[in-house]
Amino acid sequence: MSVTWTLTRERLCDKAMEKCGALGVGETALSADRDLCLEALDSLLKELPYFGYSWPRHTAQQISIVLLAATQAYTLPADYYGGAIVNIVDASGNESNIPLMTLREWNDLVLKTQTGTYPKQAYIDKTNIMRVWPIQTANVSAKLWYQQVIDDSAASTSVSLDTPWLRGLVYGIAGEIADEHDVPEAKIVRFKQEWMQARQRGIRNTAGQAIYAVRVQE
Repeated sequence: MSVTWTLTRERLCDKAMEKCGALGVGETALSADRDLCLEALDSLLKELPYFGYSWPRHTAQQISIVLLAATQAYTLPADYYGGAIVNIVDASGNESNIPLMTLREWNDLVLKTQTGTYPKQAYIDKTNIMRVWPIQTANVSAKLWYQQVIDDSAASTSVSLDTPWLRGLVYGIAGEIADEHDVPEAKIVRFKQEWMQARQRGIRNTAGQAIYAVRVQE
């Protein structure tokens, strides 16, 4: 049995216009109408984390990094959104979590340039620069997990969400563009309710679980 069901972003937009009565079945959308729908689609994707969608497509990206000797600041990957978990790896391969500090905790550190064998904490600022403390005196291996930015939709492809989301996205787009097409208020309310329910189901079933990290007490 196949569970594959793929709708391109363009088809999602056309179906949303059909819901709004702005496009007949089998008709071709005008470029201006399509652009309006695509803007709505990408805005819906970008705001998902605000509703609790934490780990896109079930996974957290994990990368191996090296914390260089006498180096405190590191630029996080370009697709970093949030939710960082950092584990250091000792020479025996044992992992230990580095808790993240708040801005207040970072500012309260008197000796920010203190050195040690391994970092014990880290701080990530609003520009996605990670600073470790204390600063390692030799190279240290580490692992980084983080929530990735949800990409904009790409032409002629399905959006970067699991298949069950697609039906709900049609209603989400329809709710966003309904005012421009003079859709009756009752239908707009129904579109938004359908999207809200679909979003809640999607988050509950496909967002996945945050990584559990274990800290080894020295």
